[in-house]
Amino acid sequence: MAEDRVPTEAQVQVALNRRWTEEVFSLDGEPPFSFVYGGRPSSAFLGAWPRTETTQVVGEHAFLRTLTLSDPETGLEVRAACTVYTDTPGVDWTLHFTNTGGTDTPVLEQVRALDTAVSLPVGDGVVLRRLNGSPCRADDWQPFDQPLAGGERVEMTAVNGRSANISPFFTLDWGSGGVVTAIGWSGQWTAAVDRADGVLRTQAGIHELHLRLRPGETIRTPRILQLYWSGIGCEQAWNLFRRTLVAHLVPHLEGRPVMPPIAHLSTSFYELNRTDEQNVLSHLRSVEGLGFEVFWLDAYWTGPGGFPASMGNYGLPVESVEPADRFPHGLASIGKAVRQAGLEFLMWFEPERVAPGTRIAREHPEWVLSTRGDGSGLLDLGLPAAREAITAYLNAAIRQYQLSWLRIDYNIDPLEFWRHGDRLDPERVGLSEIRYVEGFYRLWDDLRAANPGLRIDNCASGGRRIDLETSCRAVPLWRSDNTCDMVGDDPEVILAAAIKNQLMSAGLNRYLPFSTVGQMGASPYLFRSGFNGGIAFAQDVRPADYPRDLLRQAIAEGKRIRPYWLGDFYLLSAATGNPEDWCVLQYHRPEHQDGIVLAFRRHQSPYTGYACHLRQLDPQAEYEVTTYHTYDAEAPAVLPGAALEGLELQIPEQPGSVLVEYRRLGAGAGGHSMEASR
Repeated sequence: MAEDRVPTEAQVQVALNRRWTEEVFSLDGEPPFSFVYGGRPSSAFLGAWPRTETTQVVGEHAFLRTLTLSDPETGLEVRAACTVYTDTPGVDWTLHFTNTGGTDTPVLEQVRALDTAVSLPVGDGVVLRRLNGSPCRADDWQPFDQPLAGGERVEMTAVNGRSANISPFFTLDWGSGGVVTAIGWSGQWTAAVDRADGVLRTQAGIHELHLRLRPGETIRTPRILQLYWSGIGCEQAWNLFRRTLVAHLVPHLEGRPVMPPIAHLSTSFYELNRTDEQNVLSHLRSVEGLGFEVFWLDAYWTGPGGFPASMGNYGLPVESVEPADRFPHGLASIGKAVRQAGLEFLMWFEPERVAPGTRIAREHPEWVLSTRGDGSGLLDLGLPAAREAITAYLNAAIRQYQLSWLRIDYNIDPLEFWRHGDRLDPERVGLSEIRYVEGFYRLWDDLRAANPGLRIDNCASGGRRIDLETSCRAVPLWRSDNTCDMVGDDPEVILAAAIKNQLMSAGLNRYLPFSTVGQMGASPYLFRSGFNGGIAFAQDVRPADYPRDLLRQAIAEGKRIRPYWLGDFYLLSAATGNPEDWCVLQYHRPEHQDGIVLAFRRHQSPYTGYACHLRQLDPQAEYEVTTYHTYDAEAPAVLPGAALEGLELQIPEQPGSVLVEYRRLGAGAGGHSMEASR
């Protein structure tokens, strides 16, 4: 076989996933999902239901395989729409249940959009590799492993309807292979992994469902993305998963993936509910010439009661929502000033929470799932009238304020409200949640369709709604609320935030290529800790003695190294929050044969050096290596790949950071031609 026809690693895994798809989404295979219908498990009857299967090309590198199964007695139709990628591995599907009959269906329950089994040789080790979610703790998104012995079962369930209090991304590793799983359901999903009798079973679906479908009614289930691998390790599999997200799933603008911006948070940690036109503009003037890309106006513009009392005062015209006492020239004047400063404008909204006594609570209580009965609670996005009204308001605000980024927050536990919506009919349990989640996706999709170029920041009391579906529509610029304790100038607190940022990147970057949260500090150690393809920079730069030149250098470095986040990611150290440890990260672009190493010696670490093992290098090649202990480059060196693989880092400062940038010589790589959109 000619050398150029030898399958690449990615092609081998693409072929594996395609074969798996053709086996299970087929006319005679065992489908990778299950449910209970009329009290009977689907395994007892699905084999007898008529099936159809169709395949169609959907773009240059994907095809859609649709498997439809129909119950000839009750008219229930189950449609599995499965997208298979042909340039990167992965299988991506969603189930839809439709009642095509003339009467209500029997009860549908225990719907598992994912239900698969893998037979393993006796004695093979199995490890469930997980992340913490984002319940606002110092260890948000920290990775951890759970060995899975025979007869053991691990259950995972969202908390109070928050899809990422428990991470919806996890990996099963059985040594010779494994599978990465991502769940797309911004509600109360559930999942389980169990190992018994040599079989490893994975399930995921809606946690609470006991539902009769009425004639003509359709519901959807959680979206599932799986990536099977064989003959490689977890690190390679995670990077293939990242490539699939970058190529096909994360938001794109003008054909390029949207990356986090280099944003300044203005009044967010300072004036808070005292935010007004004067101090917002003072922050805007202070960032001039520093290189920021986005100016951020958070929750505290709201009125008349500020945040959170004003949630629910949304409506048209947009001027009627603005606190005129604090913004006498209107918020459109702020948007205009931001544009004139050469920046993009990001503005905060929380459209789903309705506080007592607010405009929506008074004028449209029928739009609200209200456990208190006073019109306050959760705006019911499952009601077309409510969703269309908030869509109209947000569309008007986006245009009038000239917004490039729409920051959507969600500071409410929705599960009690969905249960309240189902309370009147015990055989419609789960429908309020399903309709709400469907409406939520429709809201974001409609906003993006109506405003080409709009980017959405996914915040939910931090990162509590980071799942597959939201990650396909938005970039999480606030992946945890735990860094909110940075308010003030306590150096120890800011150093603690840096460690939290390092840890979150070390964990969440395994699955999502881009995410940020607040960080203060212009020093290389602090700024690099918060930089993750972009940064949510939270420090007040108005003081006359602020080190503006240092921050200008930091931002310039961020822009230079940003393209590496589109490549592969490797954690070269342990993932801990211990201030005595180092954190070392590598980003590598195989197509360019270059990359960076970002290393952090934390403020209590007694160790001045760290020996690395870099990935994906050619030991026989030569590499140009440039080191940055500060933002200034040191003299480049040429190292053989064998020496660079065992790079020994030195950081004399405590805390301190070093950036090492490398590129293979003679490969025609170099530069930063990989482009992304902010």
